Amino acid sequence: MRLFRLLAPSLLLACNSDPAPRATVSADTTPVHADTLPMRRRPANGVLALDAGKLRQLGVGAPFVYVGGTRFILGGSADAEQHLFVVADSARVVERLYWIQLEEYLPSETGAYDYGADSVVTVDGFTLAANFRTYTTPADPGSDRARAFDYLKARGYTVPQGATRVRLVWLPESPARREVMIVYLEGARGASAEPHGTFLSRAADALTLGTSGSR
Repeated sequence: MRLFRLLAPSLLLACNSDPAPRATVSADTTPVHADTLPMRRRPANGVLALDAGKLRQLGVGAPFVYVGGTRFILGGSADAEQHLFVVADSARVVERLYWIQLEEYLPSETGAYDYGADSVVTVDGFTLAANFRTYTTPADPGSDRARAFDYLKARGYTVPQGATRVRLVWLPESPARREVMIVYLEGARGASAEPHGTFLSRAADALTLGTSGSR
């Protein structure tokens, strides 16, 4: 059985043990920005091949649909590549979202990623930093959230202003100059009042992390 463990506080949750069908890939029509870079990766059947330490692949299963992605320079200091998977209603309002961001500092920049203030969870044996937040205001212009939401809007989707998310981060090495960030978001009004463990269980439900060749 696949397990999802919340280490702070201690909580063990059973997640979906059956591998879900992979999300389908739709055509990419990236919005035009001056700092847009060529994409480095494309998912195959909902699976992204990675080179992030022992994390070699990341999969998102049905009912999520891959709507595309974009790569850009974030804040003048990092190379960020986003991949977006959604569940939306008939009016194309986003109900659930996986926002996958592969990010690394530019060689010219100093510093390292630090998530010491976050909780710690494990998904498929990978230790991730976890942080919860409920959005009540629009994204700051120039932020990575604004970039993700703008991309979705350009593809005809509406992202609710009121939404709850958990941010999960994998740091493949130390010093942490690279990161794999997984943001799971829901537009449901009641999500913000749920126990974190319940929300985390849904966040892990359609997500698969693995080494090369694993499922």
